[in-house]
Amino acid sequence: MSNPDPRLRRQFIEGLRAVAQFYEAHPEAWYDGIHLTLNMYIWGGKAREILAQTVRALGQCTKKYDQTNITVSRKFSDQITLSVFAPRFKVCSRVILGMRIIPARTLPASGAVYLPETTEEIVAWRCDPLLQEELPP
Repeated sequence: MSNPDPRLRRQFIEGLRAVAQFYEAHPEAWYDGIHLTLNMYIWGGKAREILAQTVRALGQCTKKYDQTNITVSRKFSDQITLSVFAPRFKVCSRVILGMRIIPARTLPASGAVYLPETTEEIVAWRCDPLLQEELPP
């Protein structure tokens, strides 16, 4: 899968090269202490496919999961990192493991706020075989 607009891809690459050329041409320009992270966000119906393709292109990288996103990153040097984010619900399967009942209670600090009994889902995320060689349909 390629980017829908090759002109935007070309502009992106040219911008990266322009920064590198600036530092090559201006050794007097300060750079120590710069830690550059390029953040890319993937969303839409093909997020899983696009993320998998991007990770294959990155090669060795780090994967982190939180309640909202999957973040894949590759450190190109001590100062340059590329991080790719995708919504977890677009990439993984949400699995309901069961339900639990939270009993009715009165909040102790107020003595007056009453919370009725509620039911809460017990949820896990199935992300594997995320980003292996072959992804299931």
